[in-house]
Amino acid sequence: MSDFKLEILTPEKQVFDGFVEAAICPTSDGDIEILKGHQNLVAALIEDEIKLKIEGTWQTYIISEGFFEVRPDKVIIFSLHCDKIEDYKKEKEKRRLALEKELKEHKENLSNAFINSLDLSKLIISSHKKNHNINF
Repeated sequence: MSDFKLEILTPEKQVFDGFVEAAICPTSDGDIEILKGHQNLVAALIEDEIKLKIEGTWQTYIISEGFFEVRPDKVIIFSLHCDKIEDYKKEKEKRRLALEKELKEHKENLSNAFINSLDLSKLIISSHKKNHNINF
């Protein structure tokens, strides 16, 4: 069995760039196995495992939605997230913590905006009281 070039890309990083003997990619119609010389193809990926056969050994990656393209010279896999199965839990936790931090900052910004709005309202009311002798 001969090798072919394969690359896995996410917006964050290049996950894999090398030669493989085979790749098994998950699609909504089932898994597609790619070998050297596979016909040109573009297909959507579903969130699942992708398997790469490298020097006779299968390596498993967890992949999210995306798509892959089989070209005459190489296969390119594009996905939102992709990690080796060993790193998946660690990376998922890092993404969860980053999202949690972003949510906390958003809540703080909303709270500060609300407080600033209240302070401005108090200033406006105070100004009207002084200028118009209004009692609330």
